[in-house]
Amino acid sequence: MMLREEVVEDEVELAFDKTGHILALNADIWVDVGAYSTYLWSAGMEPLQTGGLMPGPYKVPAMRYCTRGVATNKTPVGTYRGPGRFEADFFRERLLDLVAQDLGIDRVEFRRKNLISLSEMPYPIATITPYEHKDEYDSGDYQQTLDRCLKEIRWAEKAKLQGQLIDGRYHGLAVGCFIEGGAAGPKETARLEINDDGSISVYMGSSAVGQGVETVFAQIAADALEIPMDRIRWVYHGSTAYVSDGYGAYHSRSIVMGGSALLDAANNFKAALFEEAAKRLGCAASDIALGEDKVSGPGGTSLPLSDFAGLTKEGTFLNKKHTYSYGAQAAHVAVDAKIGHVELIDYVVVQDAGRIINPLTLRGQVIGSLVQGLGGAFLEHLVYDEQGQLLTGSLADYLLPTASDFPNLRAFVMDEHPSPINPLGAKGAGEGGMVGAGGVIANAVANALQSFKPDLRELPLTPARVWAMTRNKS
Repeated sequence: MMLREEVVEDEVELAFDKTGHILALNADIWVDVGAYSTYLWSAGMEPLQTGGLMPGPYKVPAMRYCTRGVATNKTPVGTYRGPGRFEADFFRERLLDLVAQDLGIDRVEFRRKNLISLSEMPYPIATITPYEHKDEYDSGDYQQTLDRCLKEIRWAEKAKLQGQLIDGRYHGLAVGCFIEGGAAGPKETARLEINDDGSISVYMGSSAVGQGVETVFAQIAADALEIPMDRIRWVYHGSTAYVSDGYGAYHSRSIVMGGSALLDAANNFKAALFEEAAKRLGCAASDIALGEDKVSGPGGTSLPLSDFAGLTKEGTFLNKKHTYSYGAQAAHVAVDAKIGHVELIDYVVVQDAGRIINPLTLRGQVIGSLVQGLGGAFLEHLVYDEQGQLLTGSLADYLLPTASDFPNLRAFVMDEHPSPINPLGAKGAGEGGMVGAGGVIANAVANALQSFKPDLRELPLTPARVWAMTRNKS
């Protein structure tokens, strides 16, 4: 199989028994990392993640994968939302549909019987060598999100549309399950400080890059201090002057790492505040309580928070294990075989992200990452000629998704299974929508065009490529 321009070639072998249980997975992956890569970590991320997350949320008793980065004269490769995971899901989910078809097993039941169960959590995953990095899926009920996704897409009702020609278009459905790994070290730092007016400022090492963390960090700080959210006056980020040490926003880590550091900062802050207030009020620190704009002691004594202006405390959080949010995606498409156009009639994502701090911002992250994934599935492609000249060097040639391309996207977020490896119970969840899009769209289009027997092994599914697949009907 081939996918986009980065993955040069991918050979994936899947062994299974007659009942459809996966026995082993063997993968050899070559990744075009381009030229003059910014630094080794960035160039190596795609090969690492493509192989490491190839099993996704499925039980694979035996696994071997070998990934290779190939330096070429093409565009340098850097990290992008869901690096390697988008590719891995395409290969795996496409392969699962092909295997289910060969075995004569319903594709949903094939996935269901191979999903890791709740009772098997935490579930150890393949060890990366030569670094010998061991990891495990932290928590989750993968069956639950699959069932919810099938319900929301109305799978039982729509299944009869599979491959049907209706009003000149072929209809197809597909479903797939995904894992989003993220939110690990290095450590993150946060700081709280009392302002002159008694309000609280929050200083973060994690930066806002459009994910709405200012709101979420304010929520975390207010909850931890047990004060109204409007008492959190400012959330500062993006400067090395704000905290002693911080590593920023990437890897879906801001809430897990930064938010957990903020909890530690809140505990340290309250301890320092209570100790200082106890000295001034002549009581024990355990007798102090924090109110909306004051600290109170025994016998009705109190001091306004503005009296403590400048009091500040930091907190940190370090965790080398990843969180793993997870879910399922389903698509309903209609394909016009005459012109190769694919209409996305309905698309559903269900994602469990551990404990959710702000459902609205999380849902926005899921939808946003899904649109990026759909861009990779349908539109985005760096094309070179035989001499290595880039042919899609401007936005006139390199196609990006717009708001009108995919109007029917629905996201449902769940928080049934908090992560046990951080005090918030949160999981990184900014990339999950993208991860599953390529495989689900490919299978939906293949199922719509099943009468043409398409050999669908590449993305993006441009109109020209889809039209070419419809020329094979016997």
